[in-house]
Amino acid sequence: MVDDLKKFLNDIKDLRTRVKAEKANQIAKKDIRSSAESLGEKWFNEFLPQVSQQPTVPAELIDSYSTKFRRLITISAPSNLKSSYVSVLNQIIKDFRKDFILSLQGGAKSFSSLYLLNQILEEISDQEESEYLKESISCAQNGFFRAAIVMGWCATIDRIHRTIEKQGFGKFNVTSAQMASQQKGRFKKFNANQNVNSIGELREVFDTIILWIIEGMGYIDSNQHTRLRSCFTLRCHCAHPGEAPVTDYNLMSYFSDINEIVFKNKNFKI
Repeated sequence: MVDDLKKFLNDIKDLRTRVKAEKANQIAKKDIRSSAESLGEKWFNEFLPQVSQQPTVPAELIDSYSTKFRRLITISAPSNLKSSYVSVLNQIIKDFRKDFILSLQGGAKSFSSLYLLNQILEEISDQEESEYLKESISCAQNGFFRAAIVMGWCATIDRIHRTIEKQGFGKFNVTSAQMASQQKGRFKKFNANQNVNSIGELREVFDTIILWIIEGMGYIDSNQHTRLRSCFTLRCHCAHPGEAPVTDYNLMSYFSDINEIVFKNKNFKI
């Protein structure tokens, strides 16, 4: 990515050199105009989608460069002023290295993780989405990581709730009673016998209890339970004030887990 941006910048500088070498006040040469149009299109088709995922580059800055490249495409029409070319090319070149190349060099690991995160988000968005999930993905893509995690958990527990509703509350209640009656084994300390008869009542049951019961129902195993409990813990951290950072790596792990354990799990198809 960085090497591609360096070459892109060199191509822009080369275009400026060719424009400045022209004697006429207007640019009529087709090769120069084609180069200008091609560079503008390359920004929108290749680089814009990638730099938009880079958290170290403000959206306002990206929009500013998009305006300049849009202007470059516009003036690539026949017989526009040489001074117009020089002006917009100078604006693009002036801080391009600092704004993009140096920024990406300093945050290469972050960029890579954000790229992987985006792949996970695209995969999740292929699922039948709830409004919670749509909001979560939107928050993540716009850098609101804590909000993304909170809404992501809403989407996750909503999918679990609706699965339980589809299978029938009786199975949920019976399983909880069986677990509460065990005197040994993994569920020997479980004592949260349930008697729910509606989705409204189910939503009043603590999420941690529901995770135990869906393990007892066979929807998840103990390892998946542990991972989902970690996701819930992160959700709680994000919903309350605290100094613990939420990085793109945290977010990537979180979305990978809820996607693999819940949204792609055939046991939670609704």
